[in-house]
Amino acid sequence: MLLLVLCTLLLFGVVFPDTTITIHNEWLSQGGRVHYEVERWNKHNGFTHSNLIQKCKSIGTAAGRWIHVDLSNNLFANWHQSPSHHGYPDPAYLQDHSLQSRTWASYMIQLNSYGNVIDNMVWELKDLTWPDWMDKSHHQGTFPNNLDAASEFVSLMVQSAKDYTGGRIPHIFEVINEPDWVEKIIDPQTNIDFHKVVAQKLKSRFGMKVAGPTYTSMALRKSDENDFSNWKRTAKFMDMSLDHLDFFSFHAYNYLRVSGGSHTVFGINEARLVASIDMVENYSHLKKGKNVPLIISEFGRGNVFGVSSNFTNGMTDFETIYQPNGFMFTFLNLREFIERAIVFLLSNNDKNLRSSLFTKDGHPLQMTKFFTFWQNFIYDQKFLRVSSQYSGQERMVVPLALANPHTKEMVVLLHNYGSKWQNVKLDFPSSWINPSTGDETCILFEHGNPAVHPNKHFNMSKPYGTVGLPGSSTCFYKFKTNYNFPRIRTNNQNTYYGKDMIIPISNGHAQTTIHLPSSGYHTSHLRVGVSRDKNANTKPHKVVFNGQTLSSSYMLFDAMKVEGTTKWNVWEYMVPASQVKTTNTISMTFDGNGGHVTSVALVVGKLQ
Repeated sequence: MLLLVLCTLLLFGVVFPDTTITIHNEWLSQGGRVHYEVERWNKHNGFTHSNLIQKCKSIGTAAGRWIHVDLSNNLFANWHQSPSHHGYPDPAYLQDHSLQSRTWASYMIQLNSYGNVIDNMVWELKDLTWPDWMDKSHHQGTFPNNLDAASEFVSLMVQSAKDYTGGRIPHIFEVINEPDWVEKIIDPQTNIDFHKVVAQKLKSRFGMKVAGPTYTSMALRKSDENDFSNWKRTAKFMDMSLDHLDFFSFHAYNYLRVSGGSHTVFGINEARLVASIDMVENYSHLKKGKNVPLIISEFGRGNVFGVSSNFTNGMTDFETIYQPNGFMFTFLNLREFIERAIVFLLSNNDKNLRSSLFTKDGHPLQMTKFFTFWQNFIYDQKFLRVSSQYSGQERMVVPLALANPHTKEMVVLLHNYGSKWQNVKLDFPSSWINPSTGDETCILFEHGNPAVHPNKHFNMSKPYGTVGLPGSSTCFYKFKTNYNFPRIRTNNQNTYYGKDMIIPISNGHAQTTIHLPSSGYHTSHLRVGVSRDKNANTKPHKVVFNGQTLSSSYMLFDAMKVEGTTKWNVWEYMVPASQVKTTNTISMTFDGNGGHVTSVALVVGKLQ
């Protein structure tokens, strides 16, 4: 009989779902923020070439990060010594009007062209080129011994920019770009000390906000390796930064490895990015009892291994769009923590068009598709609560949902980490809306190049209500509704962490406690990071929450299955809200011994 039913369904073209996404009739506020805040997500790295500013505006992006101003025209290297204070920079050097004009001309073009859209620009230094007259003997002749003197360069530079621009300086400052790459020159303690002294001067003198350590993606991605040696360096930096800095900043990349006619992807997104962010936030909670806001000042598709450095083709162009899209889903699902993220795409890079939006003369390149996709989302749209299917397996399809209460249009966004087509059931509990048709826009790899299929009309497949999601694609599905969105309630979601982190798995067991400020929550789920040896099983054999075994889980996408020297996964568990108390005990058992639970996060929401 069952076989007969299946044959009948197939005969009539019934599409069975591969996974289910549930969209709830609740706004989702994370850390008090519910809107799609464009300015947090739509910036590109570097200044915009003056002839490309209107082009960038047309695709919805603006300059987001001022890169290496200390290297421009050897600004720091040519700085004169103070005639009255040996070993310190001359305060009059960058007060010279002609030098100011040359130094700040490009920034003034950005200000005059973009206006307050770039108020939240991040200002960053390289800090590896200094005057010959400075003593650099402790740092391989490259970085000054006298950190107070070095910090005066930064302060005098900011003062000059403030004077020249009438006070219109960027709000956020990164002290050193990727210091973990140059630890033989700037050792970790020097890095900490320099960040501290620069922050003290910029905050007290100019009211700027300061970010650091601006680590490479690898520093966080490999936090669990070598007995957590990278993490220990991060924690030591945070011991200073949680008191003296405003943001924790870092970079996040996925990479390509080309071999023959195929390629593989490895990197921090999705699992290790979430796991390492949870470690940073857990540590902040333990030290300060609150979140630390994050800035990801570079993200996207990093190096391509196995080919020459200037290799490019349609596949690398596609991955330069597709990988940042995947990061965006992670960031938007963690917007409680992430203050802003700046994709590593430049208006134009003469040396490498792989990261360029336009040619020198303004011809749009493939990478503009990243911004034209996200240009569809505006502040009027608010996030809806969504949930993935608890399949017990690795999640390949990541969802977001937004609705505009003014136009009553709803959008469901899906990113497919896998290469296979997915039939995705969109479930609207109690049929709070019941869409049958809509318009979809997808970015996918087609005929050897990135392709965009915009505003393609579709009918949802019955009886399961599925939409089609191509392999290795990012899509959004728009639905016109008559739903009264202004009347729905807001789920205010916040994350709390265990009193322990990097918990050893001893005798197959690990345990922690999470304290909450109150009870009476509407929703709750648990996020568990687990690091073990390469061949070990990271999935907990059992997770017990306040005495109740949690049975529904899924694993975040792991991009390091092949390249990782450890196995570091994140498992999410559904937690019945009725089980959540002010003090919550989480006990986990595993197959075998060894490894660590890196952090345990409890995400809870209250209806308002």
